[in-house]
Amino acid sequence: MLAIVTDSTCGLTRVEAAELGVDVIPMSYTVDATWYEEGFVGENGDYAELFSASRHVATHAVRTASFEKAIRAHLDKGDEVLCVTISSRLSGAFRSAEDAATHVSSGNVAVLDSWVTAGALEFLVRRARALANGGCPLDEVVEDLTKIRMDTRIVFSVPDMAALSRSGRLGAIRRAVATKLNRYPVMALSEGGIVQLADGRGARGMAAAMAEQVPDDTTDLIVSHFGPRGPEAREVFLAARSRFPEAHIRVKDGGPVLAEHLGLGAVGLSWA
Repeated sequence: MLAIVTDSTCGLTRVEAAELGVDVIPMSYTVDATWYEEGFVGENGDYAELFSASRHVATHAVRTASFEKAIRAHLDKGDEVLCVTISSRLSGAFRSAEDAATHVSSGNVAVLDSWVTAGALEFLVRRARALANGGCPLDEVVEDLTKIRMDTRIVFSVPDMAALSRSGRLGAIRRAVATKLNRYPVMALSEGGIVQLADGRGARGMAAAMAEQVPDDTTDLIVSHFGPRGPEAREVFLAARSRFPEAHIRVKDGGPVLAEHLGLGAVGLSWA
């Protein structure tokens, strides 16, 4: 058996994780010194209200010990283990998973930097499970995911740049991207780092710009909203549906950890 371990930014529900046989290790966050673990999609309460009423919110990557515990449990059963994490340029989770794999010192463990997060990470996890169910061994699954992660993408936009600037994850574009009146910056993850792609006027223009980034033959998309589902998420869904009338499109909560870094009201569009 191939066991798959990921982190909670993948955006799976409890039912989806169970159906896929995936261990979802929770990220964590603190709100005014109170500690919370990020749960499955739909199980994080009204985190937007909690954030809005707080003075300080901070997020924390999965600890090495948490990954190690999950990995050892599967090795003890005789399983091979693949750990796929949020981009290493966005979180320390990948490094924690690498350290955990070093501690267990087994050739039956592999750790992959997905270069993405949210819906795009979910697509990679689903791909890994499909390959494993088809009989692919660990090394072939890793090789396949390493190839396709470049084309498993997420584009996103934020209502303002304040939260993303505070997060320190803008890298080289931090000076080039600025919020303008009624203009939404459209960004993407490229090899794990944030790049700017376009600029949209209003929520509808932003949504159209995001949908235009999606390849013509795409059949499966995920719209992620961070905080309450607002007009931005609705416009992205409508733009995606208009361009891909036959595609399978799901709308999911992106969760509190990513919401803290992107800002409440941010929206993303992922495809494989």
